Amino acid sequence: AFATGSPAAEKLCFSIATGGTGGVGYPLGGAIGGVVGQKVPNTEATSEATTAAIDNLKLLIAERAGMAFCYDYHVGWMNDGKVEGIKGKHNVRLVLGFYEQPFHIATFEDTGIKSVMDLKGKRVSTGAPNSGTEEQADYVLKPLGINWDKDFTREKLGATQSVGALKDNKIHAFFWSGAVPTSSIIDLASTPGRKLVLLPIDGEIRDKIFKGNPGVFHPTVFKKGTYTGLDSDVPAIAITAVLTAMDKFPQDKMYEIVKTIFDSKLELSAVWKGANDMTPETAVNQVTPDALKYLHPGAQKYFKEKGALK
Repeated sequence: AFATGSPAAEKLCFSIATGGTGGVGYPLGGAIGGVVGQKVPNTEATSEATTAAIDNLKLLIAERAGMAFCYDYHVGWMNDGKVEGIKGKHNVRLVLGFYEQPFHIATFEDTGIKSVMDLKGKRVSTGAPNSGTEEQADYVLKPLGINWDKDFTREKLGATQSVGALKDNKIHAFFWSGAVPTSSIIDLASTPGRKLVLLPIDGEIRDKIFKGNPGVFHPTVFKKGTYTGLDSDVPAIAITAVLTAMDKFPQDKMYEIVKTIFDSKLELSAVWKGANDMTPETAVNQVTPDALKYLHPGAQKYFKEKGALK
């Protein structure tokens, strides 16, 4: 819950809505809550496991969470009232951009699936209900003319459950939007006797997806060796995972929290290696301009002090 104590105590207690336990967001949220509780006076933060993205935003605007992970494009959309499943416009503010989140379409070599178009007629998991994965799967499939209710047998599983189902041959492939490397995909790639395949998204397929979803994805690549079995670079698409709060989150506390996150990269790197490479510049440069214009004033103060913003 998001709550303040009595004026005398001035204690701020809130939860961070993160994502499924198989992804990066949940342990990262827990680590952030830990350093905030230790280093920011009169402040306590805890990590809350969720199905991610849209549910996180619902918790945020209902004041059942004080901060929430979502994606850069969501920030502008929430302020414009364009997020499907959430009515009205909401004063969501960007805290910082954390990491690029490539879109994985995972399968095994022995399924014979080599392209997104090969998913037709198969059994495919499109992610947990209301998750960012499910949302982005929709964005990927619709511009390609693939109807997930008609063109393949659809399952709605999170990352960990999808890995188990693919290993047991209960599905042929699954979608996952997550940072690299994701623990669940590492697990999948280590399956004895089977080779991981991440389907490429480039050329005409990528062009159609980008045209159908302006401002959502950017091109990226799964680098060779990122996961066991990736013998060469695989072209892909991605979004940026960000941390958000409402506009009324106290500015002084926000400043201290953002400062603490950057001062605690060593602690955060224990659960997310990408923390080592995080800088004030990357935190603002990897998000869309639409998201950056809604930067929380407390965070803005920190980034201006560090020279990451003019």
